[in-house]
Amino acid sequence: MAQGKWRRVVWKHRGKASDDASTGAEVEESVVGESFEFAFDNEAFSDRVLRIEVVGSDGAPRADSRKRRRREEDKSNDEEGIDYSSTVTGTPVLRVNTIHVSSAILAAKSPFFFKLFSNGMKESDQRQATLTIGDSEEKAFMEILIFMYSGKLTPTTEPTLILDMLMVADKFEVISCMKLCSQRLLDLPMTPESAVRCLNMPSSISMAAALKEAAKQFLAERYKELLSTNFQDELMRVPLAGIQAILSRNRLGAASEESVYDFALRWARSRYPNSEVRDKILSTRLLPLVPWVLGMTNDIQIDHPSCIINLTIKREKCSRLVPSGLMRSPSFQCAGRDFFLSACCVTTDQSQFFSLAIKMLEDKGAIRGTVDYEIGAKTRPSLKFVTKYRCTTSTDSMGQDGCCVPWSELMADDNPYFIDDKLHLQIHVKITPLP
Repeated sequence: MAQGKWRRVVWKHRGKASDDASTGAEVEESVVGESFEFAFDNEAFSDRVLRIEVVGSDGAPRADSRKRRRREEDKSNDEEGIDYSSTVTGTPVLRVNTIHVSSAILAAKSPFFFKLFSNGMKESDQRQATLTIGDSEEKAFMEILIFMYSGKLTPTTEPTLILDMLMVADKFEVISCMKLCSQRLLDLPMTPESAVRCLNMPSSISMAAALKEAAKQFLAERYKELLSTNFQDELMRVPLAGIQAILSRNRLGAASEESVYDFALRWARSRYPNSEVRDKILSTRLLPLVPWVLGMTNDIQIDHPSCIINLTIKREKCSRLVPSGLMRSPSFQCAGRDFFLSACCVTTDQSQFFSLAIKMLEDKGAIRGTVDYEIGAKTRPSLKFVTKYRCTTSTDSMGQDGCCVPWSELMADDNPYFIDDKLHLQIHVKITPLP
């Protein structure tokens, strides 16, 4: 039905959550100002008609945007009205609801409605005003209207609805409601969904900083075992701020750090398809939070993000690899696949070796074919790169390919490898697709 009319839903409560609340926890009833519930959608106490056009959420204005567009429109009954919508032209209207409102009550609670009803233009004197909202905002918008009359929040313990109300209250500038919603969210247990939404909350929202901090604490505690297979799908949906909180507040053992590194690469690839953006996020925001790669990101630089990669490692960093240290480079990309170089000290019964290995990250959707690897090192006195390792393998092989140099040879005073106390490496990667 295209035309409908909203009626007030009466919530019977005495300081406790409503019967349909999921947790059964108590919810304190907060009242802001005097209550005018008796006047809600009551034509006798109303001077305006609010016409609400409900459109699909994809075509609706953003909930954190306060930009509005005004235009005049002739109604079929020849009644002039105010159209204060911001819908995209051509977006289909799913339904239209009308409600009788008091301009004085709404204007007292919201600068948005104050401007709507008293902007000094001739439309301000018209009886009907039109707003456009998304269907995902519809329930929350109704609750906000009820709040402006009653001064009370609906007694719910559902964080999703409260977050919807908070965003709609921000959109229509109902400041008192924003404060109550923010406080109730802080008082309620968080869920993964509500925590992620809090992290994405605009800073303009009341108590946004406190809500974001609470969300970070929740995520860090929930995913302290972030390598568990139970959480991998959930974690791929957590935004950057949440992943940073999880990595920074959960110190895992050394045995798990390589897996944490792999997780950071997988997460970044799933969230940032652009390789330049992904590399920047990894090098500046994520990898510094993985303890054993902290020094690596500053000492191995990718000069050319292509299939020819130049890397440098300081001599002092190499020396710290004894007896069983490990470093990894930031990931680099070739033909849609991600690779990284690892450097470590391998200790056997007889001696120690400096090992370099290239590893390809698994990606089932990437190009398949043969992979040619080549590792070169700049040597003295020619200062040219000399090939130390070369091999051909398949994209289906997930092993590591590389070479070893005796540790004593690498670190000898007369070694040809360190130039200005840096080991200069060059990696060639070539993928030939299957025919």
